[in-house]
Amino acid sequence: MPIEPSIEPELNAFTMDAAPSTTLVAIRLDTNERLSSNDLPPDVLRALSEARLLRCPHCQGLLTFKAGTVRVHHFAHLNLTACASADHEPETDAHRQGKLRLFQQFRVGASFAALEQHLPITDQRADAFVQFDTQRYALEFQQANNTAEHWLERHHLYRQQNIADVWFLGKIRYQEHTSTAAISSFDPLPVPRDVFGAVSGAFRMREMEKAMLSLNPQLRYLDPDTGEVTLLLMRDLHGNTLRAYRYQFPLTACELRLGDLYTPLEPLLDDFYAYHNRRKER
Repeated sequence: MPIEPSIEPELNAFTMDAAPSTTLVAIRLDTNERLSSNDLPPDVLRALSEARLLRCPHCQGLLTFKAGTVRVHHFAHLNLTACASADHEPETDAHRQGKLRLFQQFRVGASFAALEQHLPITDQRADAFVQFDTQRYALEFQQANNTAEHWLERHHLYRQQNIADVWFLGKIRYQEHTSTAAISSFDPLPVPRDVFGAVSGAFRMREMEKAMLSLNPQLRYLDPDTGEVTLLLMRDLHGNTLRAYRYQFPLTACELRLGDLYTPLEPLLDDFYAYHNRRKER
């Protein structure tokens, strides 16, 4: 398994950035229609932008359409000030690409779907929001280095509204340990070992990841460029070191079911979840 370089500088850069001044959605003033940055041809959006007909759905500021050398077309605030929306990660092209992938993948068949959906009761903004019948999902693509307390607060606020929050970490947060031994091939934990490129290893964890693992013994990373999902299945956690099994598969192989993400690995995990439930009961 290749070892990735340290990601601490990039994470610090995310943390120190100002609040976002870009968005993937806009309100078209002549029709009051909510648009995403790929709903219309670029020349049409550019014309609306030049006519000052695009406003931010979150702060009502005027927006301009950006489509050039960037990979993901988007809107930016004309006055260059930060949008005053809560719980929104500093915008990079990777973050825009990640949440756009989630939206495009899981909007299919939904009764309602929206990018950057504002939830007024808790003043949260979900990267992508979809609803199937009565089940609502907030899909989050997380690259910024939040504290465990802040992540848990966001999680509980979603659950208080009966919204299932499904989190994908940016691949930039994925980091293997070079000095810690992998899991023994004789380990008794009942997990699949020969599917989806399965390997075992040790991985560096930060406080936010450890908070996630306290509620669910798996972490999901998304590569925004390729759409590949890397899943870590927890064996044990000691300090900042997670020993885990790693699997990889395309985002297109995943679904939303029963308030959670259903991956192609899921049918093989009954023994694994039974093992972790027995450990919790001790």
